[in-house]
Amino acid sequence: MDISAIIITKNQEWNIERLIESILRGTAMLDNVEIILVDSASTDATIELAQKYPIRIIQLHAAQRLTAAAGRYIGYKHSTGKLILFLDGDMELDAAWLPKAMNVLENHPDIAVVSGLIIDLPKDAVSPVREPAQTAPEKEFFQVKYTGGAAMHRRDVIEKVGSFNPYLYSDEEPDLCIRIRQQDHRIVRLYHPMVNHYTDPPGGIWSLVGRWRRNLYLGAGQNLRYKWGTHLFWPYFKERGYGCVPLGGILLGVAFFAWALRTGRLSWFWGCLLLAVAGLAADAYRKRSIYRVASSLLERLFIMDGTVRGFLMKPSPPDGYPAMLEIIQ
Repeated sequence: MDISAIIITKNQEWNIERLIESILRGTAMLDNVEIILVDSASTDATIELAQKYPIRIIQLHAAQRLTAAAGRYIGYKHSTGKLILFLDGDMELDAAWLPKAMNVLENHPDIAVVSGLIIDLPKDAVSPVREPAQTAPEKEFFQVKYTGGAAMHRRDVIEKVGSFNPYLYSDEEPDLCIRIRQQDHRIVRLYHPMVNHYTDPPGGIWSLVGRWRRNLYLGAGQNLRYKWGTHLFWPYFKERGYGCVPLGGILLGVAFFAWALRTGRLSWFWGCLLLAVAGLAADAYRKRSIYRVASSLLERLFIMDGTVRGFLMKPSPPDGYPAMLEIIQ
């Protein structure tokens, strides 16, 4: 099977060589393999380091909307393989995963996407050496609803359901996976590690604020707007519309306050508010941390805010994404 490996990067000079070399090792015994790097206007040495390898390099211009989805969309548009392997720039491919994944796709025509276990490691970690498993698991894979940034797709299925939406700031993988499952295809994850994912540990409240500033909470709302009035709206809403839950709670609270004010039953409102505060206090006691409760509340607010703002954004047709790019190599 022909394979196109698509890498998306943004200022990842610290890992790009490790990633490319892992793909070259993993595909060394295969014919008809292409590696395409799509870079989102990096300002470090990512491109210069990548040019040492026999790969294709495309750089997107900074003047357009740059998202992970856009990188995957452009990479797919420039690829030719029957199987499309998507990887992020902060990953390292486990060479033993690829033949297992190809075997699953060859023997199970109804499976459209294969992923694997994601091993999170600190950025400064050394590539771990894994010993071969002494015993094989009873099952080779298990079914999942979504994959993350690392997965291998059948090209013909992407052609049928549509590629990544390049305008989405986030939630592009669930969007594509829901479309795939709606066509009665399966998505599976192997029990074998697929990639090492080199990343900093979550930074609590400041990490949430950083994600909010980068518009990474907008994706669910954008998807709801794109799917409004289509057969995909309710399937997506049921799985990814949880940002509407706190919004519904706030609207219900405002309506209850207005009713209590109009009927002279403010004591009922204050009683309910006191119960809510007591619930938060109990949650803080259970988690042994007021900070964790505050982080959880802030995250819910950011998700709600992103859902509303994303829904209010005017959707642009994915096929109209501007091809402002430079073919580097």
